[in-house]
Amino acid sequence: MKTAALLTVSTLMGAQAFMAPAPKFSRTRGVARMSFENEAGVTAPLGYWDPLGLSADGDVDKFNRYRAIEIKHGRVAMLAMLHTLITGAGVTLPGLVTAGDGIPQSMPYGIGAITSGAWAAQGWAQVLIFCSALEVLAPQKEDKIPGDVQPDTSAFAKLDDKTEEEALKYQNTEINNGRLAMVAWTGATVGALLTNGEHPVTTLLNKLG
Repeated sequence: MKTAALLTVSTLMGAQAFMAPAPKFSRTRGVARMSFENEAGVTAPLGYWDPLGLSADGDVDKFNRYRAIEIKHGRVAMLAMLHTLITGAGVTLPGLVTAGDGIPQSMPYGIGAITSGAWAAQGWAQVLIFCSALEVLAPQKEDKIPGDVQPDTSAFAKLDDKTEEEALKYQNTEINNGRLAMVAWTGATVGALLTNGEHPVTTLLNKLG
């Protein structure tokens, strides 16, 4: 059961952001405006869902910023869920949290590493430095679609040969998998807090058993 869950999330991680056709938009007072009902991420069963009206003004730049943030959080959540399932299978990776010290085998996974106070300041510094490096070295450029942070080099495969339908399919796959992972990570974290750190897969198996 745990292995199947791990393989499922690994499959979700395979989706990448691809080039989409340029949207049709108009300009009002120097601001690009458009309707987003046909953009990537508009899929069944909710369709175009913006209950707070965050994109009601049709501001393209603001929409692209929100979409880039959504995709980034979705990618982080997919990695977080992959980590959650790997640790649930009893797999831990060697490494250093602080100089001269290894990662304790007893360190809780996920949110438990924060609430337990086991994570040292040096470990937090490594995380912050790594995240900062990504922000600096792989920024979201205005001339690229949200989520496309690949360097402008031939070393990375481009998908200009894909049709509009294929590109939209890949975009929808990543966006929806990211949304699922964000919901799943939230559920796993709340469950861990309610069960005093019990692994979510273990909790699920206990309930089903």
